[in-house]
Amino acid sequence: MVGKIVAAGLVCAGMAAGQTAAAPQASSAQAASTHVSESRPGAPAPAKAYAFDVVSIRQNISTQQNGMPQFGPTPDGYRMTNMPMMLAIMTAFVPQTDGAVFFTQSDVKGLPDWMYERYDIDARISDEDRAAWQNPEMQKAMLQAMLQAMLADRCKLAVHREVKEVAVYSLVVAKGGPKFKETDPTVEHPDGIKLPWGGVLVESKDSMSLYGSSMASLATLLSSIGGNGAGRQIQDKTGLTGWYDIVLKRPQQSAPPAAQQGGPEASDPGGSIIYSMVGDLGLKLEPTKGQVETLVIDHIERPSAN
Repeated sequence: MVGKIVAAGLVCAGMAAGQTAAAPQASSAQAASTHVSESRPGAPAPAKAYAFDVVSIRQNISTQQNGMPQFGPTPDGYRMTNMPMMLAIMTAFVPQTDGAVFFTQSDVKGLPDWMYERYDIDARISDEDRAAWQNPEMQKAMLQAMLQAMLADRCKLAVHREVKEVAVYSLVVAKGGPKFKETDPTVEHPDGIKLPWGGVLVESKDSMSLYGSSMASLATLLSSIGGNGAGRQIQDKTGLTGWYDIVLKRPQQSAPPAAQQGGPEASDPGGSIIYSMVGDLGLKLEPTKGQVETLVIDHIERPSAN
């Protein structure tokens, strides 16, 4: 179930996904998208064309997924087990404009249906890259570059980015201030799903808890509930720059329509859910205009044989 949610937009009454990176990625990783025929004039060239030393990609035909979703960097590379292939693209590419820390499903255009099929990926780095891989900041940049190179080689991936100014919602602090606390690094958090953009997600029957989350991460997660349930991208304008522990309460069915509260239109799928979640956190949504980036798949093929 969680794996399906990840591929569909990372949130839909539940959220998902996997590596322990922090906020937006370094420009070196972004520039490395030349591996995938991405044309971005003026982008700096990467210091090195990073690539995995050995890669195995196999379709997973098992009918069940047991345990916690597994994908993300390992001490010697990257591993994804029984997860949609789309997840590799969403890890390899992040928005370069402000306002979002990952692409939701609605931000990626041209994905074929087979990208939602489950695959196993086992990729290993070379011995010469091992020292750099131990540096967390370097690892983030290297992982993106290596995944992009892998997708270009094995899937013949070619992409481009489009940026448009459209209607968005700004996530801001409501009167009375936020109703959550900064993360205490000395407190051990429960086990959960490590999010690629930073933080850990722990789900329960009545809530979803985020530990060590940035406001930009929260805004993008809210955007993806129900597939951009607010009808617009939600962008962080809170001015809160720390890392926070946040409890997203699952709204009761009796929650009043968002439109009656001045929030997202009630006709938007998930709109009232988002507004209720935001209000419980001492935050609010304000309609405005903003830059929204889209990743467009120009060409992609099923992975070539190992």
